[in-house]
Order: sequence, then C-alpha cells, then structure tokens
Amino acid sequence: MGLNIRKQQVLEAIVESHIVTAEPVSSRSIARKYRLGVSPATIRNEMSDLEELGLILQPHTSAGRIPSQPGYRYYVDRLMKKSKLTLREEKIVRAIFAQRAKALANIIQRTIKTVSQLTDYLVLLSGPQLENAALKKIKAIPLTPQKALVVIVTETGWLESKMVDLPSGMTTADLAHIENVLNTYFRGLTFPQISRTILHNVYDELIKQRRVLDRIMEIVEAVLQEDADETVYLGGAQNIIKQPEYSDIAEVRNLMSIIEEEEILRAILKKTDPNVVTVRIGREINYDPAAGYSVVSAVYSIGGNAVGTIGLMGPMRMDYARAVAVVEYITEILSEVLSKDTFY
Repeated sequence: MGLNIRKQQVLEAIVESHIVTAEPVSSRSIARKYRLGVSPATIRNEMSDLEELGLILQPHTSAGRIPSQPGYRYYVDRLMKKSKLTLREEKIVRAIFAQRAKALANIIQRTIKTVSQLTDYLVLLSGPQLENAALKKIKAIPLTPQKALVVIVTETGWLESKMVDLPSGMTTADLAHIENVLNTYFRGLTFPQISRTILHNVYDELIKQRRVLDRIMEIVEAVLQEDADETVYLGGAQNIIKQPEYSDIAEVRNLMSIIEEEEILRAILKKTDPNVVTVRIGREINYDPAAGYSVVSAVYSIGGNAVGTIGLMGPMRMDYARAVAVVEYITEILSEVLSKDTFY
C-alpha cells in the first residue's frame, strides 16, 4: 500500500500520539504538535483518506482517530524509526548480567526483572529447549561401594542426577576413568550428534565397565531427549495493568485468562522468526482473546544454537520502537552470558 509523504506523516503522528496518550487523535492536535505545515482542514482530509484505506478508525462518536491493526502494521514496517537503549540503560543491563550466576534459574529471573524495569509490558521468556542442549559435563560420584551418583549437566544449565548400581569390585578409579572417557567424547555434543562411531569408540575403551556404562548412557539419553515442553516464565504483569486499557475489569480478566494458558503463550513464542526481532500485531497472533494485543519477540542462543525466546506482550498501542530496542538488546546480552561458562 503506497502512501504519499503527507499521508505517511499524518499516520505516523496518529500512531505516535495514540501510543503516548491512549486517546483518539484530532486533526487540531496534530497540526499543533507536529507542525506539518498544513492546516487542520487539510489534515482532516488526509485522515479521511487514511480511514477509507482502513489504516485508522473513528471510535464511537469521537472527533479523533486511532490506528487500526493494518495502520500499526504499516507504521512498524515502513515508518517506525529505529530506537536504542540509552547508554545509561545499556550500562545498567550489562552490570546486572555481569554478576556471576550459580544456576540458569538465576539468569532467567534476572532477565525478567531487568526487562520489567525497562518496559511497561508483560515479559514472556521460554526456558532453554533441551532438544538443542549440548553436554557440558558428566560427573560420576561414588557414594558407597555399591552405588554412585551420575550427574549430567548441559550447556543450557539443565542438571539431572540419578543413582546407579555398581558391580562388585568397581573402584573409584574405574568411575573416574568412565567419567573422563565420556567427557572426552561427548562434551559439546547434543544427543543426535553422538554418532554410532563415537559410541563404538566409547564402548571399546570401556568394555570392562559395560554394565555401568549402559546405565549412564540411559541417563544421558533421557536428559538430552527430554520431550517435555519448555516452561514459559512471566514477569511485568503489575506493569501492564497500569495501562489505561486495563481500567476495565473485563480487560483485566481477559489478560489473566491469557496468562493462565501456558500452552498458548508457548505457541505464541514459537512463532518467532529465529533470525530477526518479530512483531505480531492483533489478529496476527492467531489467538482470538489476544486480538487486542501485540507481541515483540526474539530468539536467544547458546553458542549459536537457538535455545529459547524472549518476548514483550502489550496492548496494540505499545511503543513498538522501544519494545524492539529492548528485546533486541536483551537477547544479545542473554545470548552472550549463556554462551560463557558463567554458571554451575
């Protein structure tokens, strides 16, 4: 849809004014605030054309206009100016993430808290997906002459521990040898990357410990092929309900019903393009109760492998430029932190 420069200026003014005020925008307020060099009457004519094109709407009997879903889409795709966090904000974010974390859960909590402080929207974060998890280390810890604790740690921070029975005569040195061989061959690999050749070499080296090795391999496979859906973590609900849209209790109830549907939130995040920040507006979310919302999301990675998604969900009147800037920067920092050996 091609618009001339003046129509683009009027649409941009309506979107940006409505984002700030949550009120319908009049031709007079545009003429006064944006100094487009034309009269309110000329602006009204442009608004009429934009309304015919379906880019703006006239709510109720108000003299002002608000953007429609296609109007927001046009703004995001063609008119929105790129935004960045301030240097002070970037410094604060880096300082928060520079603190050493003892577990992945700390990183997730830190991320949600940080993003909640930077925006007034709902924060959605899907935990690292195990299907892409690579092994970080395997520990075999002797507990008694008959039992050992096997601990599997993945690069996404997932930790699994299981007891194994030891055959008679197995020594601490034998367990250490098993641990060293497995870490030598498996470190950095996901389970699908562990080929038959690698397994054959491992079994050749550990032929005398075959029974214990079989049990350890069962544990490794169970961890790396874990089929449970990743958890979706939430934050910032107290921020979003401060928005004018949620002065209506019905809207609050609708928001709460969406938040309670983790499967829906998971599906929303999974639609994120792995290569760019994704902006979905209104019905583009493909979930009727969320038709009045927008979602800005991006994928974060560990060592170049996409492992999870972070998103902001807010009213369709959200500040898209700010939301994109926050998601873009936090994704970059989170990927950087997780790709380092900073926890466990």
